[in-house]
Amino acid sequence: MERNFFMLIEGEDPIVVTVKDEVNRPNNGDCDSVLEEWKTDNYGYRPYEYWEIDTCEKHNI
Repeated sequence: MERNFFMLIEGEDPIVVTVKDEVNRPNNGDCDSVLEEWKTDNYGYRPYEYWEIDTCEKHNI
C-alpha cells in the first residue's frame, strides 16, 4: 500500500510525496516517521506541514 502526502516546506514549492507502507522496512518505521526522516535528510530542519491526500476533502467542479 502507498500513501500520498501534499507537503509544504518553508522556502520551497509544494510537493507531493508517495511513501510505501512497508512492514519489512528496517526498524519498522511508519509512513509518517519515514516522511519526516526523508524531509530532514533532504531539506534539513525547516518547518513543514503535510496532509495525506486521501484524507483531504475533494470537490469536482
